[in-house]
Amino acid sequence: MIKMAQFHHIKFLHEVEGLSQRQIAQKLGISRNTVSKYLKQNEAPTTIHRQKNYHGKEYSDETKRVLPIIDQ
Repeated sequence: MIKMAQFHHIKFLHEVEGLSQRQIAQKLGISRNTVSKYLKQNEAPTTIHRQKNYHGKEYSDETKRVLPIIDQ
């Protein structure tokens, strides 16, 4: 799994700088398939991973307050 910063970097390079998936993969040294996978997602991989692992778990009020900050 890639880090959240790299996920946002992939999105930035594609949406703002207009680089192709192949160019992004070469620039970051990752697979073109990985770039494609993360461009299709709307949420960062850590958010999706957390939701998959802790789905249905009731969080404390303090945790609920900080989760949006963590997900950014």
